Amino acid sequence: MNNQQTLSVKEKMAYGCGDAASNMMWGMTSSYLMYYYTDIYGLPLSAVSWILLVARVVDAFCDPAIGYIVDRRGGLIVPRLIRILAIPFGITGFLCFLALPLSPTGKILWAGLTYIVFGAIYSCVNTPYGALAVMISRSATGRIGLNAFRMMGCQAGSLFVALLTIPAITWLGGGESVAQHRYGIAIYVLVLSVLGSILWLCVARGCTVRYPPVPVRQDLVDTLRHLFGNRQWVLSNLLAFFYFVGQAALFGFALYYAHVILGGTEQLGANIITFVTVLLFAGVPACLPLTRRLGTIRAGLICLIAQGMAYLAMAVSGASMTYFFLSIALLALAQGVMSPLYYTLLAEAVDDGDPRTSTGSAGLAYSINTWVTKLAMGLTGFVLAQFLSQGHYVEAGAMQPPELSAWITAGFVWLPLGAVCMQSLCLLAWPGRE
Repeated sequence: MNNQQTLSVKEKMAYGCGDAASNMMWGMTSSYLMYYYTDIYGLPLSAVSWILLVARVVDAFCDPAIGYIVDRRGGLIVPRLIRILAIPFGITGFLCFLALPLSPTGKILWAGLTYIVFGAIYSCVNTPYGALAVMISRSATGRIGLNAFRMMGCQAGSLFVALLTIPAITWLGGGESVAQHRYGIAIYVLVLSVLGSILWLCVARGCTVRYPPVPVRQDLVDTLRHLFGNRQWVLSNLLAFFYFVGQAALFGFALYYAHVILGGTEQLGANIITFVTVLLFAGVPACLPLTRRLGTIRAGLICLIAQGMAYLAMAVSGASMTYFFLSIALLALAQGVMSPLYYTLLAEAVDDGDPRTSTGSAGLAYSINTWVTKLAMGLTGFVLAQFLSQGHYVEAGAMQPPELSAWITAGFVWLPLGAVCMQSLCLLAWPGRE
């Protein structure tokens, strides 16, 4: 088959539906799940921190396992997996935000069980999806087109959640009380879940696997040894880990930062999430010309320097709304410009790395990267919940203790600033950098 085959817009749109589905639920869990647990469902912070951490430990087995299965069974299994898991994806996503009237211990067990099961289903559908593009097209143009629609789906799903969540749960619930928000968020997430399942079915139906990888027969231990001997792949995973530490802090603490530091409401927090999401999307088109001019590594370092400056400006801006939004704008634009570089460097590591580590195990290579990103989110969520506990955060309280401000700033500014510094070290250590 001709490698230059032109893919239809319909197929590209079908591929983009996958990231739209993923990022609607990713946006809900990353930006609102901790808030839902603490302020709506009334879980203690210590339980919340452990739920977020244990779910990621379980993912330590799910992501690599599904990647290994894909490698062993071959690429033709991917659309079938997506089709089978589309409905469970929606059901388990809805159950995460269904506040059953249970005892305090029952609430903790219910929240932990539903989030862990949803994380497992998410892994089993999203990991094969991540490797699907290379099975649809082998041409650079075709893959760029697919990933462009993937990024549009990603940003559309994130923006949908950022714009509508707080107004929707207030309107659907009929008011501002905790009980009304509890009802409103259940109805809202039900709509998102149904839509997410439909979008995944569009992926399974609309995408054609033209170049299915042959089943890999290499021993698992040998495959892992080769992967971890690939320095580029290891560094790309470290980059992804620290990037998602920053993302988890940014989106997970936005509501708290808006309320405690800026003195606003939860709607201000939702506005911050929307503002950041729009600017992340706006920064993406600048990536290609910047990397053409400076090279991938130098472009990434410049973006990281800009992010570091933004965090430092945010730290000294205090409660000033003007300086805060100027700082967050610089941060989001720099992150948007850099966001495609993580996928570019990962693809380079998997496809063009050291020939001695070329195992043909793209499923396992990408699945471990997926797990790394979720591990970063889980660990950061655990740390942020501990910060709230150390600051004696009052759930749904109008007044908060004065010591809480320092802990909120530590989670929203200093923790991700440290992650930016670690990303810079990874790029400086990249083999053959310009």
